[in-house]
Amino acid sequence: MTETLTARHTGNAGIVFHIEKINAEKSPAEKNQAEKNQAEKNPGKAVLGIDAFCRDRKGLYMDTPEQERVRLLSEIESGELRTLVFTHEHGDHFCLEDVLEALKRNPRLHIISTRKVIQRIREKSPDGILEEIRPEETGSIDVELPGGGMPRMKLRLFNAPHMGEQFADIQNLVCLLEAGGRRLLIPGDARPDAALFERAAAWSPVIDWLIAPFPLMGLPSSRKKIASAFTVRHALAVHLPRPEKDEHGWRASALKVCERARDGLPMPLFGDVIGETYLL
Repeated sequence: MTETLTARHTGNAGIVFHIEKINAEKSPAEKNQAEKNQAEKNPGKAVLGIDAFCRDRKGLYMDTPEQERVRLLSEIESGELRTLVFTHEHGDHFCLEDVLEALKRNPRLHIISTRKVIQRIREKSPDGILEEIRPEETGSIDVELPGGGMPRMKLRLFNAPHMGEQFADIQNLVCLLEAGGRRLLIPGDARPDAALFERAAAWSPVIDWLIAPFPLMGLPSSRKKIASAFTVRHALAVHLPRPEKDEHGWRASALKVCERARDGLPMPLFGDVIGETYLL
């Protein structure tokens, strides 16, 4: 048996993580059929969505496209995707309308998020297994995600300030994910403070994948803090502006910084294509 971990980019900073044990002796047709099985019928599978549904009202960032939205809802309805995490309330990370539709498809959907997000959902729907992380929580919350058996994902969440002084009052969750023998850091829109990276380093001195908004890897000051805190093996830059809206050349600037840096951090992949699946 081999274990595969993939990340599918669903829109802006949205990612669906998929881990599965696959019998290496199966034919391609058998492997394809295994992908279609529901999670309850396939104990070797676990799936997690982080900021998977998004809709940016300002149009600066890429929404979850309709094709991806339909796919997500189908995975939720079948029971394959049973847990969603939303790092904070902003529309480019959380779409209430899509979440309400998801709850109609599966009233037992497990949703973990901030106080504001959970309140907004509860105001509109009685369904779901809703888990609120309190804004005053200073410790870490550990969650073992259901996978119907092995393999399993272990998730650690903690609060960290949102980047940008104008968003200082926004509760933001940082996700530390352990899956398939890899350790991943998904910080939402956390401010790139030294304290953030030191806390992640205390969890693991080696981060196999850093999946984060492009400024964390495109700002020299942020890179310096990351490099001094832990080792990064791979990185995926998300939260990229739409090309036609990138008036200030943010993506090009971030790319240039990454190419010129000599700090030991890996050259990140840039998540330009929504729907792309990455083998982690």
